[in-house]
Amino acid sequence: MTNSGNWSETIGLQEKSPKSIKKNSYKNIKFYIFFLIVCGIFLLSISFEDRTKEALPIALIVLMILAYKYFSKEMGSKYKIPLSKLKDIQIDGKEVKFTFLNFKGEEDFEIIHGVEEKGILVLSEFLQNH
Repeated sequence: MTNSGNWSETIGLQEKSPKSIKKNSYKNIKFYIFFLIVCGIFLLSISFEDRTKEALPIALIVLMILAYKYFSKEMGSKYKIPLSKLKDIQIDGKEVKFTFLNFKGEEDFEIIHGVEEKGILVLSEFLQNH
């Protein structure tokens, strides 16, 4: 499972395990720290300007929201689910629930929200063939 759906990204991934979960959490913490530093620098640079505009705070908020939405796609978990360990796929609108056996052989699941129509079609075809 990757954020982009690019199969070439899966080569170096591990199965879902405490190690892969920790790696994903560390990546997210680095993102939040980077995001806060950039916002802090931007706020400091604005506060030192002699002239302030009323629209500047609104523009800053919009910019921060857009930047968060843009970068949040990179914050998802990344790990492998071998097909042999895949137990079930449930599709509900644009939401897909994968049930599988994790690294320890325990049943686990992952819910993906906002799956594009093309992805739903691919998964539906996969379900019909297996």
